[in-house]
Amino acid sequence: MSNPSIVIDPSESRKFDISIDLQKIYYHPSGYQRTSKKLYEISQKARFDFTLAEVQEWLERQALHQIHMPHPKYIPCVSFNNITVPFEVLQADILYMPYDKIGDITYMFYEDEFSLEGILTSAVVAETFERMLFNDLECFITWDMIKLVITDKGSEFKSDFEKLLRKHNVKNQKANFKSTMDIVENFNGTFDQEFEKKNIRTILKLLNNTITRLIGMTPNEASKKKHVYAKFSKPRNGPMEFDEERLPHDASVRYLLKPGELEGGRRRATDYN
Repeated sequence: MSNPSIVIDPSESRKFDISIDLQKIYYHPSGYQRTSKKLYEISQKARFDFTLAEVQEWLERQALHQIHMPHPKYIPCVSFNNITVPFEVLQADILYMPYDKIGDITYMFYEDEFSLEGILTSAVVAETFERMLFNDLECFITWDMIKLVITDKGSEFKSDFEKLLRKHNVKNQKANFKSTMDIVENFNGTFDQEFEKKNIRTILKLLNNTITRLIGMTPNEASKKKHVYAKFSKPRNGPMEFDEERLPHDASVRYLLKPGELEGGRRRATDYN
């Protein structure tokens, strides 16, 4: 009868050694190494033969390091680049501003969001939405061109507004995060800044005739095309969506939240306080 033997994987054994030795350094009260380079230098002084890559891989798995590490410069988000047909998908939001007068028409906006209860109802928003899109001679949008309207979960985008969209077979998506509404939020911020200098008609004419960097043309030019293809705002190094590596079912995942995804985070571009 042969003696039992235990087979040890050298690579797994080294990982185990690295984990034990680096824990003694990293969690020691005498010091705190914020970066992998500093931890690597300390391990070299302690005469360990770990490589910088091994130290970095171990450090990035530590919960303490993940909490206090600098946030990534760019976090990949859902892209709208797959939408190429103009007006097929719209984002809608309320811009709280003072009034503006063009000719004999006075456009009323409200500064105080908290005084809108009973004033800015879903019926008012639905009527304004329809007039804005279809009663303007310079606008040539038709209902059959619109497939989806993305809004926030505000009460002004419920009831009558939802009925209006259902009447014309248009879907309504409620955004769960403010980052989903970045396009219209950015527009609101630009509009709010320019409003102090110009009236509404002038601002819209200026924005519609300004070249957009990612599509290389003005919105007015893009609206006349059947398809418009935009560049990615940030390059993605590695696979995306269905091409990404699937995590095992027992993997521990820690989510990185951007400012604004937690209560008390970043506010909207047009918030006054």
